[in-house]
Amino acid sequence: MTAGQRDAVVLDLTHAGIPIAKEMVRLGYNVRAIDVYDTLDKSTISDLQQIFPVLSSNETFELKPAEIVVAPVHLNPEYHVLKSAKEKGNNVITHHTMVGKLILESGRLSGSKVIELTGTKAKTSTASILADILSLSMDVVLHTSRGLEHWKDGVATIIHKGLSIAPGSILSAIEKIEEAKIRPEVFIFETSIGGTGCADIGIITSLEQDYGIANNTALASDAKLQMLDNAKDESIAIINLSAEKALKRAAEKDLKTITFRDGKRSSDTSKTTSDVNLEIEDDRVVITTEDRTIDATMEDGFDISAYTTALSAAAATSISIGIEEKDIIDTFRSFRGLTGRMVKGELEGRILIDNSNSGMDIRSVKRALDYAFSISSDNNNNRNVIMVLGEEAEQVCEGLPPEDVSDFLLKNGKSLDMITLVGRRMLDIKYDGACYARTFEDGLSAALQHTKFGDIIILCVKCFR
Repeated sequence: MTAGQRDAVVLDLTHAGIPIAKEMVRLGYNVRAIDVYDTLDKSTISDLQQIFPVLSSNETFELKPAEIVVAPVHLNPEYHVLKSAKEKGNNVITHHTMVGKLILESGRLSGSKVIELTGTKAKTSTASILADILSLSMDVVLHTSRGLEHWKDGVATIIHKGLSIAPGSILSAIEKIEEAKIRPEVFIFETSIGGTGCADIGIITSLEQDYGIANNTALASDAKLQMLDNAKDESIAIINLSAEKALKRAAEKDLKTITFRDGKRSSDTSKTTSDVNLEIEDDRVVITTEDRTIDATMEDGFDISAYTTALSAAAATSISIGIEEKDIIDTFRSFRGLTGRMVKGELEGRILIDNSNSGMDIRSVKRALDYAFSISSDNNNNRNVIMVLGEEAEQVCEGLPPEDVSDFLLKNGKSLDMITLVGRRMLDIKYDGACYARTFEDGLSAALQHTKFGDIIILCVKCFR
């Protein structure tokens, strides 16, 4: 790049734009940044001003002719700086793309195998199961919405909590690992809405349940294809067979691709087989490839069907790396689900079906309800079944739309003995007999007060855990 091409403006410091801007400065870029949503406090802005200029969203701003504009994929294209950049022909690249460029330029991950995941569903579960498998033979660092973890011999140690899965947080995760003086053989990064291009293996878990971004001018599924568009030479793409858009893009890019099937059929009947197939038979998970079968009997205590994508994707990735079948089987056999992801537990004598996580949607709420009733019918038809439903923060992964909750209650509410709705937006839902709570903890407390020993509480609150 020429000197002028090292001039850049970073838009959006709220969604992990700060570590991007800082790393760009460290690598010699001349950076200006704009707090698009004006969310930074004065102290933070003052500290950042010592490193690069920070402007508020409404300040007059004139782009330099060769200035690169670094913007998140979800930013409204009508935002004045972004709009001006496109009109004037400035180079506009995404946060994802810049993070990948910075990592490759700095060489901070050289010597480690890098795995990156994106998708609409099962990202955290896939990444966590994969880290467990790989850690039986390698030293692994895992960054997901659950936190930054160091995995060895199937055991995870928390390094840090509080980082988002926005692409810029990868830079923060790397910094935390360097501070801890950990040099892993494998990095696994869960990344929202795309891939950065720093990965040796890029995984697309799912593209179902698409949604609009950038003020509904674009689709999230198209942004997730950055995993393929940004892919570096010699990298491998691991793709769900049902993600037809991704398979087509991978073929166009001539990427080495491994497909996995999680039981969901492609609408294209010609695509009925994949490189790695998963079937669930009662409590058994059977993984088949062209030349092998991996068979594992699972533990009780969670809904196996909720993990089909994660188990299949993790197996496909492990096989592609050459991991021994024994490590895959051992991990599957000892797996008991992830906190907040369709796991059965117990609290004060009540059965808890815990499905509260950042990726929860109304379809998984219905699965949790079905799972609860399967337990009730198997053991005690006289159990009361109540649900805690809603969102702790409406900005978490697009929130849980109140209209979806209303529709769910209309169709399924009468089957519940009680419903507690959580979150400010749920106050507008008028449902006979419903209680209302502000937070996940308040909702759980109300559920305990209105239940007795042996009853079932279903926890479906969209929140970070």
